[in-house]
Amino acid sequence: MLLLVALLASQEVVVPAHERPRRYVLLEAKAAGAGPFRVKESPSGALLPGQGDGAVVRWLVPSIPAGEKRSYAVEKGEAPGTSLSATESDGVVTISGPKGLITRWHAKAGTANQKPCFYPLRAHDANFLRGFPLEDVAGEAKDHPHHTGIYHAFGEVNGREYWSKTDIVNRKASKEAGPVYARIRAENAWGEDLVETQDVFVLNAGDDAVMDWTITMTAAAGDVVFGKNPKMAKEGSFAVRVRTELTRGKNNDAADMMSDALGNKGEKAIRAAAAPWVDYTSQIEGKTLGIAVMDHPSSFRAPTNWHVRAYGLFAANPWLVRGENTLKKGESLTLRYRIYAHAGGPEAAKVAEVYDGFAHAKAE
Repeated sequence: MLLLVALLASQEVVVPAHERPRRYVLLEAKAAGAGPFRVKESPSGALLPGQGDGAVVRWLVPSIPAGEKRSYAVEKGEAPGTSLSATESDGVVTISGPKGLITRWHAKAGTANQKPCFYPLRAHDANFLRGFPLEDVAGEAKDHPHHTGIYHAFGEVNGREYWSKTDIVNRKASKEAGPVYARIRAENAWGEDLVETQDVFVLNAGDDAVMDWTITMTAAAGDVVFGKNPKMAKEGSFAVRVRTELTRGKNNDAADMMSDALGNKGEKAIRAAAAPWVDYTSQIEGKTLGIAVMDHPSSFRAPTNWHVRAYGLFAANPWLVRGENTLKKGESLTLRYRIYAHAGGPEAAKVAEVYDGFAHAKAE
């Protein structure tokens, strides 16, 4: 979640203390011009790179200890660090960092239906997503061909099934990249029902992969009803299809792999629970690796309910339990999520701190 703060006359931005430690805090302030920008942190004295888009400058704070206030002075100039890149070819944007490929955004991908998605997602020298149907990987399950990496879709919108049957069409997109993040901004059409905007930041997070999403759904031509048919309301919505090593068999509850912010373990306890985050962790290529999905407190119906399956589907679904809602023509709802691919289990990877860095950052 981006934190928009006014740039004070003294060029100082203040982030007050919080009761818990925070990691990967993305901040922003109004600032004209393209930069380059740098940001000096107090009291640490660290010099952080900034990235401007002409209207605002953003910077990433790796960590803020519990109970500690931080202030930031934004100025023109270079800061040490590496940059991300974003290159486009035939509707595919490739995002890379100093250690190579992080992810690719596909303007349309899938077999059962077409929709924008991200695949793969790489961190700690491993990919966290199932390849099928975008890539043929030996030994992978070939079920549910509409599970295309990381995507957003839903099975009950004005009676139409956008989860696995009806196309979601990208109308336009833009990209940018620099020392703080790579960014994809896309506008997608859900038939004549919805105009969807996705604003996705891929953060420069070193060996980890961190993606922050803001998804806004606007009723385009008339009223839009979500989830009227409860049988179809389970088909959604912000979804990740994880690779085989992060899955278990049909009759395995995966209590050793799946956990949430409430302390629940396994599919039966986590599925349909309302929790700020859920994590899948297992052994991948001989290493303990995991991926967490986080729901921001300002997101629609936060904390969301979870449509999770031990076979590999990992989805935040605000309609799964609470069901129907209606947008009048011109009205919008907004969903905000963070994805965090990490080494170690949830405690070692400090998943709760990364959530707090996403959800709890306020400026004075």
